[in-house]
Amino acid sequence: MYAKWTTLSALSWGSILPVYSNIAVIAITYSLIAPLVMGFATVGITLFYLAYRYNILFVTDNTIDTKGLIYPRALQHLLTGVYLAEICMIGLFGISAAIGPIILMVVALVGTVLFHIAMNSALDPLLYNLPKSLEAEEELLALESGMSTVTPGVVGAQNGEKSLEDGESANPALLASEATGEKTVVALPAAPHAKPNILTKFLKPHIYADYATLRRLVPHDVAGSVSNYSPEVERDAYLPPSVKSETPLLWIPRDEMGISKQEIAHTAKVIPITDEGAALDEKGAVYWVAEKEEGARPPIWEEKTYY
Repeated sequence: MYAKWTTLSALSWGSILPVYSNIAVIAITYSLIAPLVMGFATVGITLFYLAYRYNILFVTDNTIDTKGLIYPRALQHLLTGVYLAEICMIGLFGISAAIGPIILMVVALVGTVLFHIAMNSALDPLLYNLPKSLEAEEELLALESGMSTVTPGVVGAQNGEKSLEDGESANPALLASEATGEKTVVALPAAPHAKPNILTKFLKPHIYADYATLRRLVPHDVAGSVSNYSPEVERDAYLPPSVKSETPLLWIPRDEMGISKQEIAHTAKVIPITDEGAALDEKGAVYWVAEKEEGARPPIWEEKTYY
């Protein structure tokens, strides 16, 4: 009952995402035949966006960790609409025997296929695993900003892998921040290349919008030098719930006849159980004893961790 009162309804992304991505695919497919469809679809999807943004923030809860995979999945769905639109245009031009437009649409279709292949090659390494060079790039940026010093932490190679000694931090600025209890925001050095114009940045994103360039725009402390999680949360972050979850606490209401105390004495030998904070009134309804106390929390309350 407590969970029903305090838990928001969850979103089922598996049934919500295909509906709206399908609407976008239909709009893209018909946009070449009836361009006004794109305008109406834009207005409709904008209204859906406003409604879902409000619901996600204030009405519903996101209990499913999508790991950021919804965005690339949506891109794949939208490309389906582009393919269908181009194939439809090739068919319409073929019926009219318009050789020139057919050739142009075939070239556009080939370009779409090449773009699809390039997009997959760029996204695939990032979908399920972090880039192997990410840690090295982060350490290099820290060295350039003067926040790290070379320490004898890396002691050599054993079996082809480097080992790091424990106990000594390679970030003296972080030690100073932890000692004073204050967070120090340190700006990273400027990018090694000159600031590009809009056209150059758009045509060469691998140079002017790569990780090292964009990472320099974020202060070192904001990017996560100082962890916001407790040591227990960091230790168990990647463990499955079946391994890290504790035995759930059974919460029952207290009654004047002492039946709850007897049940606790028998059940406590098997699972944790308590009757603190809840009781039965004269009509048999459950009420929370500390309901009017400011800051009171029930025994089964758990702090939610946001990763």
